This record gives sequence, C-alpha cells and structure tokens, in this order.
Amino acid sequence: MEVTGRFLFVLHSHIPYVMNHGVWPHGEHWLFEAAAETYLPLLIMLRRFQGESGTPAISIGMTPVLVEQMKSEGFKERFAEFLDYKLNLATKDVALLEESGDTQMAALAGRWRDFYRDSIRTFTDICHGDIIDAFRRLQDEGLVEILTSAATHGYLPLLSRDACVRAQVKTGIHVYEKAFGRKPKGIWMPECAYRPAGEWTNPVMPLETFVRKGVDEILVEEGLEYTVIDSPLLGNANLLGVYSDEELDFSKVKFSRTPYLPYRLSSGLQLFVRDHVTGYQVWSRHHGYPGDPYYLEFHKMKDTSGIKFWRITGTDVDLGGKQPYDPKIAESRIKENAAHFAGLANRLMAEFKERNGHPGVLVAPFDAELFGHWWFEGPQWLYEVLRLLETTDGVVPVTCEEMARVSENAEIIDLPEGSWGENADHSVWLNEKTKWTFRELYPVEQKFVSFVQARREMWQQSGELRGVLIEAAKSLLIAEASDWQFLIHKESALDYVEKRFRQHVGEVARFLGMANVLAAGENLTADDEAFLQQCHRENDCFQDLDLNWWCEDV
Repeated sequence: MEVTGRFLFVLHSHIPYVMNHGVWPHGEHWLFEAAAETYLPLLIMLRRFQGESGTPAISIGMTPVLVEQMKSEGFKERFAEFLDYKLNLATKDVALLEESGDTQMAALAGRWRDFYRDSIRTFTDICHGDIIDAFRRLQDEGLVEILTSAATHGYLPLLSRDACVRAQVKTGIHVYEKAFGRKPKGIWMPECAYRPAGEWTNPVMPLETFVRKGVDEILVEEGLEYTVIDSPLLGNANLLGVYSDEELDFSKVKFSRTPYLPYRLSSGLQLFVRDHVTGYQVWSRHHGYPGDPYYLEFHKMKDTSGIKFWRITGTDVDLGGKQPYDPKIAESRIKENAAHFAGLANRLMAEFKERNGHPGVLVAPFDAELFGHWWFEGPQWLYEVLRLLETTDGVVPVTCEEMARVSENAEIIDLPEGSWGENADHSVWLNEKTKWTFRELYPVEQKFVSFVQARREMWQQSGELRGVLIEAAKSLLIAEASDWQFLIHKESALDYVEKRFRQHVGEVARFLGMANVLAAGENLTADDEAFLQQCHRENDCFQDLDLNWWCEDV
C-alpha cells in the first residue's frame, strides 16, 4: 500500500453540566438528545468494525463534565425514561398516520420507532446503562482513542489564575483515570484556545498584570503529550474560524507554515493542526455536506411529538416549504459525500507529498454532536469515510496517539494566543455581551484560590471545612465553563444561561462565607447546612475533588 499521508479524525464531545438543573427546553434534555442522537449512534458505528477487517482509527475527546454526568445514577435512570418517552411518541405517530392514510409519513414514523427501540436495546443490553463504560471497552479493544479535556470545558486562556487552569486540567485527568482505567495522553483544549507564557493583563480589570505560565506548560507538567489547534494560529490571521459560513477561495489562502505537519512547542507539547479545506466541507451550512437538500431537516418537527419527518430541501427554504424525507435518496447522498471527502483527503495528501517528498498529516476535528444530533446522517457518513480510507491506497487513518509516535522530531515553533472561534481569537467568549461574566467570575476565583492556599493546614485538619470548600470548588468549576459565554454571545437560551452562571458564582461566594465562619471557630446555621446539602445533590459531579490541586501555583 502506497502511503501518501495520514488522516486524523478527532471528535470532541461535550455538554455543559445540566443534570438536576432544568429538563426542557433547557437542561437535561440537551444531554439526553445528544446521548440518543450522537453518542449511542457513534458507539453503534464503531462497534460495526468489530466484525470487519481493519479498525476505524478515530480519536474522540470527552469532557470530564460529560463523563461525570453520564456516569451518574440520575442520568442512567432519567435517560432510560427519556428513550421510553420518545418511543411512545413515535409509536403514537405511527398509529395516527396509518389511520389517516398517510403511508409515507407513517413509514417515516416507523423508522423513528425502530430508532428508539434500537437505542433502548443498545443502552440496556450493550451499555448496561453505562455509555462511558461501553466506550472504555472499545478503547481497550483498540477501536478508538479517548482524549480528555478540561474539567468543565473552562476557557483556559481567560481563567484568572494558573491555579484555576491547573485544577481544570487535574480534575480532567482524575475523572479520565477513574472512567477509563488509564492515564490520558492527549487533551482537547476547550475551543482549541491557547495562551503562551508571559505577562498577562486582566482583560476586565486592566490594572492587574503579572507573569503567568503558558497553557501548554501546565498541560505538559501534568503528563499530557498532544493536542489539536486551529490553522490560523500558524500565521494566517485572515482565515475564517470554525463558526463562520462564508464561501472561501482556498487557492488564495497562504500559510507561513503548512497545516499538514505536526509541530511541537518548546514545552514538549505536540500539536496537530486542523485542516481548513476538509473542515469547510463539513462545517459550512450552505456549502458543506450537512446542508445537502436530501438530508434530514433539524429544525422542523411534528408538533405533537417533536419528531422530524422532513428533509432540508434547500438551505434558504423556510420551514413551511420543507419536503418529506426520503431515506433511500439520503443513503445515496451519504455514499456520494463520503466518496468526495475521501477523494479530497487523498488528493490533498498526494499533492503535499509530491511537493515535499514525504507524507503529511491531515487533521479533521469536529464537535461530535454535529454527527447524529445536528446532522442525522453524520455517523453513517463517518463510517463510510473511514471504510473508504481503510480500503484504498493513499491516506492512512491514525489516532492522535499513533501520530504522536511517528512525529517525535516535529519542528519546534512558537504559537500566538488564539482559538478556533471567529477571528481566531477570544472574541466569541470575551466581548461586550460577556464581559460582565468575567467581572463576576474573577473575584470568586481569586478569593477561592487565596483562601485554599492560605488556610491549607486548617482544611487539611477539618473535615467540615474541607467539605464546604469542595462544594465551592465544584460550583467554581461549573461557573468557569466556556458554554455560558458562548451561549450569551449567540443569544441562545439567555434566561437559562444567565441564571445558571449567576447561580454558581453565587454558590462559590456563599460557600466562602461559610468557610470563613468555620475558620473563625464558629458553627454553620441550619440554613447554611441545608444549602450545603442542596448543592451537594444538585451539583452531582466531581465529588472527590482534591483541594491541593489549587495549591500548586502559589
């Protein structure tokens, strides 16, 4: 087999902490829908390779907060109820549509009924109620590589203290080791966001300036070896970020360095660079595969069941003009799109090898939830692409870990600050709409870190004080999630998001007040005790945090 290049599929899975914090339209249903429409279909897709020659060679990042939620008893119980609920709705749709004589729609409803029946069987008989453990078994079999991430997807460059960055990373590693039985080697930096070492000025309190470690230094100190970055950080500031949807003329895009090679920072962290050409084929709403007129329309649903029966028809066609979905035509489009993508990957790598005399690497990172949840046909498309790449000469699919083994002599580079967001900077998360969140977050970060470091001997000796501070740490981690700023910027679920953010910041502040009471030798009030127990139940994650994780960067 002639190898012209290597191919890295990296899927990033993440849902913010929503368990016990609302159900619908905002809350637990976000997680349940992603589990039913993305995580279970991906699991089923990967299992198909168990009975076939070759392995899929794919890397999937799972945020610790997602792992914690799906490992919880509340998720196992209520997700099963959700699947039963959706199955009942689909079954009723079948009966009603058959009675009305609409055989086409009845057949589509039958497919959804079968979809939820299969989901229940997968969750019950294959996962035994534990989706994360099912992925662990696939990793143990060599069918997938699982990457870790920061605890709650905190936007690491914008956290105000290195201690908070390290705690996000240490929590992520700890959760990974518990769930997957091994140490992680790779990490998905939330939003591919990076900040080098050097002088840092507080973006909302500019009088505060001090020298900080680079994000990469902390990752390497914690034993992590590689991550993914976006191509604009290699020097092309004009390349549009992942959230843009304009048509690009790639012939005019010039890089100071090629994105088709791995790199390394002086800290030792290996970097795999997102390819903008293949990424555009998937991310673009108007020009990418998910916008194919024959694929399932995400936004139009049956009013009585919330089930989808229509195809996209056209990206500029309003919901009233959507036509019924035809699974057979969609299946043919999946194969055509997969063949186009695999052919494009082979052409790009062949051209690179011809120009440079050696194979390159093409990195295709995506949010996992695109596959299945937003793009119903996505998991099947993934399967077809992986199978094509496995069975044809040219590009060889590899995992990040496999790529790291063959790129130890990668060129050492400096990397500017940035992300994979619009403008390749922090502006999606730090802007006029979101500055207030950092004005509220930074003071509680600083007070929490100062208290934990200054009273270390005291909380090590007092189980009650330590318990209060652990609840504060949990709330702080949740408040640090990048999701709040992203959703505020997109003006999505604003009431819910702003309430949740302020709630968790307020929890940290109250817990610190309780900690001061205990440190003064006084007792907590009955209201404080009740509040402590309520938060312990509602924030049912990271129950075994180690406060020492906030004490290493003094």
